[in-house]
Amino acid sequence: MSSHKHSIWPGLILILIGAILLIHKLIPDAFSWSKIHPLIFMALGVLLYVAILGRQNKGAVFPATILFLLGLFYFVRNYDIIDYYDELWPVLSIILGLAFVSIFITKPANWGVLIPAGIFLFLGVVFLLRKFYIIYWDVWDLVSDYWPVILIIIGGGIILGSLKRHRVHLEK
Repeated sequence: MSSHKHSIWPGLILILIGAILLIHKLIPDAFSWSKIHPLIFMALGVLLYVAILGRQNKGAVFPATILFLLGLFYFVRNYDIIDYYDELWPVLSIILGLAFVSIFITKPANWGVLIPAGIFLFLGVVFLLRKFYIIYWDVWDLVSDYWPVILIIIGGGIILGSLKRHRVHLEK
């Protein structure tokens, strides 16, 4: 049975190479290096995902997510599926946020990674929406005017957590 599986691979590889060469003959610009190089990043990301599937150590999920999503972004950009050429950092921020979320998905006990995930996703989405003129206000003006609200919210969360622990301690 295993020899049957091994005899299929050369045929599949030849079919794949033939299909790529045929597409290159029919559409010469389809497989130019300047367009397909992001596939290397996507392939590395997929290989890392496959490598962590059976293992207990899920530490490679962060770089796997970054490599795959970065390669996917450049691939769809190179083939003009999306029209996005400048200001790369909002997209990188979203990719970093999703990479932190992937850590939480593989290890739900590690909920602390949701804090940087939320920050990166929020900043990336806000500035991406601002780039496409969906959000019209200047984010930096808003943050510089109302940053003390963040301190108030954090302080309130600390007080509520302390009161909850104190109440649980009294009930024991």
